[in-house]
Amino acid sequence: MKKSLLFLSLAATALLLLSGCAVLQGQDLGNDPVSDDGIASLAAGRLNSDSMTARATLSVRVENGLAILYGTVPDEAVRQRALQILEGTSGIFEVLDRTRKR
Repeated sequence: MKKSLLFLSLAATALLLLSGCAVLQGQDLGNDPVSDDGIASLAAGRLNSDSMTARATLSVRVENGLAILYGTVPDEAVRQRALQILEGTSGIFEVLDRTRKR
């Protein structure tokens, strides 16, 4: 689980470096990711860059627009914020919550 989170973090960082900071500011880049892996990387980057969700241990898998959120959260507020971030991510149409509370 930690290896996959590290991989997603590195992939998201690379994506952010290549696309600039506009993703963090919520601006439309015009190049929405079309692959499930690209959408998952974007979502993981958004989760890792958010001050609330960065402290949680989360990973995301995307299958045909369905995002599945895994991991542990310290409280309900962090869980709700993570779900909000995923729901606002381009290419994600539905979110399935598989998180648990510490």
